[in-house]
Amino acid sequence: MILSRTTIRLNKAIYQRARRAAEAAEYSSVDEFVEHAVEKELAHREESLSKDELARKLKGLGYLE
Repeated sequence: MILSRTTIRLNKAIYQRARRAAEAAEYSSVDEFVEHAVEKELAHREESLSKDELARKLKGLGYLE
């Protein structure tokens, strides 16, 4: 499976921080580090949304106040 790639722009200061973090964590590249960081943030946000949705449903069913 071939994944397509796209390019994003970061300001220089953020890129330098990402580069240092990638090196410290022994990622093979800054790209790999940034991709992993974005994936983790998206998963966290999606999980939060799922919890909120579940709470709304349980409240609607009368299980939560």
